[in-house]
Amino acid sequence: MRFTDDPAVAPARKRPVNPLNHLGRFFRQPRLALAWGLAVGRAGWWYMFFVYAPILIVHLGFGEERTGMVVSAGMACVFAVPLWGLAARRWGVRKLLFAGYLFSGFATFAVAAAFGTPWLAVALLIGAALATSLIDGAGNVPFFRAVHPFERPEMTSVFTTYRDFGQLAPPAVFPVLLQSFHLSAVFAAAGVGMAGLAWLSRFIPRRL
Repeated sequence: MRFTDDPAVAPARKRPVNPLNHLGRFFRQPRLALAWGLAVGRAGWWYMFFVYAPILIVHLGFGEERTGMVVSAGMACVFAVPLWGLAARRWGVRKLLFAGYLFSGFATFAVAAAFGTPWLAVALLIGAALATSLIDGAGNVPFFRAVHPFERPEMTSVFTTYRDFGQLAPPAVFPVLLQSFHLSAVFAAAGVGMAGLAWLSRFIPRRL
């Protein structure tokens, strides 16, 4: 019956790449460092959304079911990623990422200013998720266009740590803010951070 293993599936012959051995080489390349920083901000925003959006919805007086609906609506924005891919081909990755970070930052900051108007705050939160999904459509392109082919495995092992930093940084920053400020400070800080990343995205090469 030819029940044999596929020859393409075999134990690895090389030891796994350790990102710590390539940190210096990675961050000495400005374009790679920029791509990593932009990716960390994107991952951090989604962490903020998953954790603090439900808290926000409850705080605004909506029930648990409405909370699930709002979070689901924000996640549904990710299905628009194919459309953003078409937009990137037409206008370029640099402009697309700049617009995504800028609108996400503006909408997220506006959530903090709209706490007195619950439905407006919810609409702005979903709008911020839509803008952030725009970043997801081309967020890793700056890395793939900057990395040298001969060191792609090593540099990829460092770049993918953006997920870990994106999950570790918000829990380190936001609880400190909440010790002294209102819940709205979380969204204000996230909005300012995304606006700062919009400014950084201006340094992406124009040919992208």
